[in-house]
Amino acid sequence: MQLKQMKEYIRNRNWKLAIEVQEIGSGAKTRPRREELLKMARRREIDAVLVWKLDRFGRSLADLITTLNELRDIGVTFISLTESLDFSTPSGRAMAGMHSTFAEFER
Repeated sequence: MQLKQMKEYIRNRNWKLAIEVQEIGSGAKTRPRREELLKMARRREIDAVLVWKLDRFGRSLADLITTLNELRDIGVTFISLTESLDFSTPSGRAMAGMHSTFAEFER
C-alpha cells in the first residue's frame, strides 16, 4: 500500500521515478542503498527524495538533520508523506528550519 501511494504522489507531481530504495534491517550500521541514493543526490542525478516516514530515513536524529541539511544545501528537496513534510514548499522549508533549530538546541 505504501509503495502504491508513493508512486501515486510521484505521478501527481509529474515527476519521474529515478531510483526506488527499499532497505530492510532496522538498526543496520551500513545502509548501502541509502548511501547510493545520497551519492546520486550529490551528483545532482535526482531532484527530490520521497520517503514514507521520516524516522525510517535517518539512523538517528543527528544523522537525519545532517542529511536533510545537506540535501537542502545541494538543492535536493525532501518529502515525507506520512508527516506531510514537503521541503519544496515555503511552509515545508519553514518546518525544516524549525526542525534544525530544535535539533541544534538538543545538541
